[in-house]
Amino acid sequence: MPPAKHHAPRNPRAPRSNVPQPPPEVIDPVWLAKAVGLSLVAALLCGYATLCLLFYQGEWQLILHPSRIVDRTPASAGLGYQDVHFDAADSGQPRLTAWWIPEEPQAGFQPRYATFTVLYLHDGSGSLSNTVPTLALLHRAGLNVFAIDYRGFGASGSSAHPSEALMVQDAAAALEYLTSTLHIPTRDIIPYGVGLGASLAVRLARDHADLPAVILDNPDPDPASTAAAVKPSRVIPIRLLYGNSFDIAKPISGLATPKLLISGGANATDANRDLAQMPSLFQRAASPRFAVTLARTDSDADYQAALSRFLDQYPAARPRR
Repeated sequence: MPPAKHHAPRNPRAPRSNVPQPPPEVIDPVWLAKAVGLSLVAALLCGYATLCLLFYQGEWQLILHPSRIVDRTPASAGLGYQDVHFDAADSGQPRLTAWWIPEEPQAGFQPRYATFTVLYLHDGSGSLSNTVPTLALLHRAGLNVFAIDYRGFGASGSSAHPSEALMVQDAAAALEYLTSTLHIPTRDIIPYGVGLGASLAVRLARDHADLPAVILDNPDPDPASTAAAVKPSRVIPIRLLYGNSFDIAKPISGLATPKLLISGGANATDANRDLAQMPSLFQRAASPRFAVTLARTDSDADYQAALSRFLDQYPAARPRR
């Protein structure tokens, strides 16, 4: 038998000159450009979404400008009044503040409108301090007045920022206080809304058919446009992201409650409100309606005349039950 052949072990580290080497990997520049482009688009979309979210969270500030300062009271206009605190929270602390300005007959004389109480819902700016001149005019007409500050305004407490939803709740709570605590019949309460407060007054009138009338003083015909005009942008869809509608055009078109519609006068001070839209808004309001346009200044006498005419024609003429 021939001797076995022994082969020396191959060194694994020895180069294999006869084995072809794979070509080095090369990144496709087209793929790389697409990847970079998609990353940039994703980053831009995320940044844009973040910008829209930040705007959505702060959009209320475009038309709501609350003030915590209450440096003027009805006493400054010679009116007797009471500070009212109501709408207790779970903690038992009242969340809302108001002024109750009752009509006080003198020498046994009963004013014609003394049975009526105006629930005054101010605009989305300032506080009750800004309402004193109008409250004095209403009181001078012989009406009881109950004026409130929404949560986040004046001394009305809230940990959240003002919003349409909270203001709607506060207006409803004020009406409940008048009927349940002060025992004023709903048929003797007239909601009076100024600016954005007009939409709250219309909502109350829509939900409570017993209310004898509603007064809308310089309502904002299109709050979304007002918000867009405050901070115009071609990048952010302000109207789409605007969450506080304060809609009034549609509700008053089907509201059968008698309406006094006021444009101009002392409360027409919002530079961002398009007063040119007011006549069109009033024309769309359902009957019965009584519209009046006042001069910007020296209109107190015209205001009183329009108010008395409306009250004589509608609430005061309504048969008592």
